[in-house]
Amino acid sequence: MSEFQYEAECHGCFKIEKVNHIPFCKSCNSKFERDLVRQGNYEFSELTAHLSSKEAKENVRKDIISKHGAKLELVIDEKYNPSN
Repeated sequence: MSEFQYEAECHGCFKIEKVNHIPFCKSCNSKFERDLVRQGNYEFSELTAHLSSKEAKENVRKDIISKHGAKLELVIDEKYNPSN
C-alpha cells in the first residue's frame, strides 16, 4: 500500500526523497509504523492491520519494543490518534 512513487519533501525528515501518500520517505514511514504499533493503533498500521488476534498484534508490539525501544521515533504527541 505504501508505494514510494514520486520525489517530494518528506514530512518527517524534510529531505527530498521518494515519498508515499502521507508523504513520508521509507525511513520515516518505518518509524511512523513502529510508533503506531507502540501506541496500540493496530488498525492503522500496515504492520498489524492484517492480523486478526489481539495476541498476534501484541507480539508484534513486543518485538518492535525489544528491537527499537519503547520511545516514539517520529510521532511527537503521546496521545496521537490517527482516527481523529
